Amino acid sequence: MIKPLFCRNQAWFPRVSLGYEGSAKIGACNHKLILHTPQRPLRRARARFLRWHFWRAPFGRELRQGARTASKVLFSALCVVLMLSIHGLSRDASASPELNRNGTTYVPVNTAELLSKPKAIGVKVGAYLDHLHDLSLQNRRFVGEGFYWFEWPQALQDKLESNKIESGSMISIANQLDTWDRDIEGLNDEPTRLPNGNYYQQLRFSANLYMPEINLRRFPFTSIQLPVILETYDDTLAIENDNLVLVPDVRENAVVSPSAGINGYNIIAASLRSTVRTLGTDWGLNEGKLSYSGVALTVTLRSSPLPSILKYFLPLFIVVGIVLLAPSLEGELGDIRLAIPSTGLLTLIFLQQAYQAEIPQLDYLTFLDWFYACGYVIAIGTFVLFVWGTNFYQTAPKDGKEQALVTINKADFVFQLSAIVGTVIVGLLAWVA
Repeated sequence: MIKPLFCRNQAWFPRVSLGYEGSAKIGACNHKLILHTPQRPLRRARARFLRWHFWRAPFGRELRQGARTASKVLFSALCVVLMLSIHGLSRDASASPELNRNGTTYVPVNTAELLSKPKAIGVKVGAYLDHLHDLSLQNRRFVGEGFYWFEWPQALQDKLESNKIESGSMISIANQLDTWDRDIEGLNDEPTRLPNGNYYQQLRFSANLYMPEINLRRFPFTSIQLPVILETYDDTLAIENDNLVLVPDVRENAVVSPSAGINGYNIIAASLRSTVRTLGTDWGLNEGKLSYSGVALTVTLRSSPLPSILKYFLPLFIVVGIVLLAPSLEGELGDIRLAIPSTGLLTLIFLQQAYQAEIPQLDYLTFLDWFYACGYVIAIGTFVLFVWGTNFYQTAPKDGKEQALVTINKADFVFQLSAIVGTVIVGLLAWVA
């Protein structure tokens, strides 16, 4: 064990070996140096004394104060990112995904409960999607092509005839867009009479469809639901009037073609479910707000992980990685160090704008947005760190340049480690929400 010696000016020195017993003058103190550890040279003792003298000099005190200030700035920036992350994620978690602010909702419903009400008439509805294409997340629309059919009893046929409602128009696609560009036609001119006495009609459709709900919180690792919502059209067939209830045809039949996928996405589920939509208006007739029964054919797509990583995350990580490697340059290369974070910041801005052009305007941050936010904080923090380091190095005295570089390098390492840990924490918080 190396025993320290105490001198009159409060400096501590370890006993070092000169290879013989003798004395050495270091600074203002004379010490007896005794052979104890042959592997420690005299220059280490001198370096320890210079380090002690440097930190207690006026410039050393200023440097320590600057290091503490830089640490506080970095810590504050990371705290701001974490607070924004927690606040934004808690807001997103408290928001209901079923809410539609204009008063219209497509709500899943129990058909048995609706059929138990008076005057209820059940209509069996089925659908099959043959093609999906032209998906646009920014406009929340896609093109769907396929078939749908429905079967109804004689009681409903009598009501259709008495109200002069064509059988082919009593059910429509509720989420279709650009009705002038749609193509819906019946395979038969007249309904087919089944052996059990019911009526049957099948139609083919090709239409631009709207996605009422979209959740991009985990973009680009997200699941998207593409619905085809079939719904009663005429007000006389509303639940409050003739109580027409659409019942999904849930027999063991496929509802989507295996070739109906969209490039970059995989079909993971497809289902038929009953819905009810309540409009927030009575159309000025003072007859109450009406509800309409419907059936939604929903196809769930999930983006492919590897292409998403290569397209969105790889460029981001390359830019942020270069910015994080910049503090590894020597502190005396101030001009070169200052140019890297500013260039990286501009690159991050253009990368984010390019990817946001593919998605709609959102009132929350996506999973990818949080990484861009961390990238911005890292780039700005690196620039502030380099400004501080360059100023301290330039104002340091000549005999303190070497120690100033040591301190700047330590601050650079602390910044790099804090940035990596902070980014990992923010990423985990954004993912688990």
